[in-house]
Amino acid sequence: MIRFIIWIVIFSFCSFKAQAQGQIRGTLIDGETSAPLPFATVFLANTTFGSVTDTEGSFSITNIPIGEYEIVVSFMGYYPVHQQVVVEKGKLLQIELVMNPQIIDLKESLVEDIRDKSWYANLKLFEEYFLGTSMNAKRSKILNPKVLIMDDQQKPGYLIVSAREPILIENPNLGYQIRFVLQSFECNPKEKRWSYYGYPYFEELEVPARRMKRVIKNRDRAYFGSLTHFLQAVYQDKLEAEGFEVYLVNRLKGEDQLYEEVLSDVAVSASEMMLRHEEGNAYFHYRKPIFVQYNYESEETAFSMRLQQRSNPYQVSKFILRVHRIRLEKDGRYFPAEGVYTEGYMGWERVADLMPFGYVPQGETALQIKSPEN
Repeated sequence: MIRFIIWIVIFSFCSFKAQAQGQIRGTLIDGETSAPLPFATVFLANTTFGSVTDTEGSFSITNIPIGEYEIVVSFMGYYPVHQQVVVEKGKLLQIELVMNPQIIDLKESLVEDIRDKSWYANLKLFEEYFLGTSMNAKRSKILNPKVLIMDDQQKPGYLIVSAREPILIENPNLGYQIRFVLQSFECNPKEKRWSYYGYPYFEELEVPARRMKRVIKNRDRAYFGSLTHFLQAVYQDKLEAEGFEVYLVNRLKGEDQLYEEVLSDVAVSASEMMLRHEEGNAYFHYRKPIFVQYNYESEETAFSMRLQQRSNPYQVSKFILRVHRIRLEKDGRYFPAEGVYTEGYMGWERVADLMPFGYVPQGETALQIKSPEN
């Protein structure tokens, strides 16, 4: 069973056009000199909402659906800044972001310019565990790999990666360029374990009109069956309608005395997983490990080949709650972001299969999306 932890901070929004909207204006300044910092990208994590500071360090992000967000800015030579904000209906939120100059790490400076065979081997390893091995991942490309700092010495058996600037990822299949502010990454290839944490920002690529229909279909396919789609279905109590089945995990002991985890006969309903308070808050609080089966989309061949098994006509993922409970929103947001652990298909799909939070399928139905397409 593929194992991993993915901590991507996702404070986001509903993208329904009828929803009330707000605006954020602010300034970005140097914490030591109070001088404005121009030409820095300021964005709301895991969304398509962002702006660039002008010569006075000012920025404005408009037409933001109301809700809770994480505003993020990364600028070369400074420590990244992230701050939780709440956008309210019809209100202008004014903020000041202060960035402090980054202290040079002597160990880091000694290795950052090394580009030997080992570095390139580690780059391939990083791309595999960070971008993934799906069809979207194979088409995706890191545009600025030299910002990556590879460390395979600090922790035996592990590759630890940091980045001096946001990682620029071009994903033509989904029609996005992603700016990913990497906070941490480590993987153990031998044990097939990895974790990463950071803040993605999605920018639309210029896609020729003749390709847009295919890009939309790819986006819909990336959304359907995803963790976001599943949590939305749980919140709305529409598991069956959205193509999901949920079962308890059953551990069977084989002849080799090793245990195998399989789907049990015990189904779990959305009402069992959800706890709703009178004040309107909703919580996912089901602590037992569960298998989530998505019936309207088949596995990619690359996934089944990795496990050396036949491709299934449906996708199966293991879901474990890592905390007492997570607060759940209608659009699939959950807090805290590190509260969920997944394995199986959801674990196999990584950064190259991410979609902005709040994405709404654009015309295709889940039933129409059965097999992968470039």
